[in-house]
Amino acid sequence: MEFTATRVDCIEVNDREIVEVTFDSMGPGFDEENRTSLYLMILANFEISRHVQMEYHDGEDYAGDRLDRIQLWQRRVHVVSCRGYEFDIAFELADEASLKLREYLKVLLRSDCFQEWVLPAI
Repeated sequence: MEFTATRVDCIEVNDREIVEVTFDSMGPGFDEENRTSLYLMILANFEISRHVQMEYHDGEDYAGDRLDRIQLWQRRVHVVSCRGYEFDIAFELADEASLKLREYLKVLLRSDCFQEWVLPAI
């Protein structure tokens, strides 16, 4: 699934025992019940489990899976679920928001998923 997120939210509760990162193609204030747009939410409740869950909407219905891996670049993220579903999401964030996203994904993955741009050799 490929889309551009117009909104990226990072939320934590209880000193990061619960962490959620959402990439959404719709802005705030829409009717969730009648959703027809794409989104991906990555969340973990470390009080209950070490597994990181994913919830997404493919434009028609909601589904979920466990997170396998993430690669983060300055304006893009590539997410793969345990069942092999892939999400390629573009976004535009200010520097401070980009650092916050990187930090929250570090908490979820327990490692840094940021990828430097590597130019091909000439």
